[in-house]
Amino acid sequence: MRKRLVTLFLAGMTFVAFSSLSAQARLDIGAIVPRGAGLTLGGGTTDTGAFIGNWPFIPVPDVGIYYQGDLGLVKLGIGARAFSLLIETIAVPNAFVELDLGKVAIEAQVGGGAFLMFGILPTQANIGNYWIPDLSAWFKIGKKGSFRLGGGLVGLYLPEVMGNALPFLIYLGGKASLML
Repeated sequence: MRKRLVTLFLAGMTFVAFSSLSAQARLDIGAIVPRGAGLTLGGGTTDTGAFIGNWPFIPVPDVGIYYQGDLGLVKLGIGARAFSLLIETIAVPNAFVELDLGKVAIEAQVGGGAFLMFGILPTQANIGNYWIPDLSAWFKIGKKGSFRLGGGLVGLYLPEVMGNALPFLIYLGGKASLML
């Protein structure tokens, strides 16, 4: 599994490199608000959390900076993404594929393989088999579609710790996606 993810990551980097004539830097700044949770075990899904509406409104700041290649309908990017819990921030290498359908964008992201954690606790950096998959859909707002509202699922895949179990959060969110 790890070799497949590394191969996919390298293939994404290759696509970005080949599309470098139309590539540019991208900054995503926003927040996600968890609204539910679940856990997949093997091939089936078992709901272990509350449904939408039962969770407190606690936004989690989210920022990503990428080198993005534009292939028309598809955008590919590679960079870093960070989640903040206000007193602690976790940053990971991240890659994404975005399907641009006009006023709607569908994104698939995967981050991990390494992380940097910093904040009030001592700074830590580590490399390992940790992965954060994310699948989301966003409505673009504004003339350039830079502001986005949407939602998705973000998981935490730790095969060495949890086997085939994949805990995930269902979230709503908003972000500004800016080309630099």
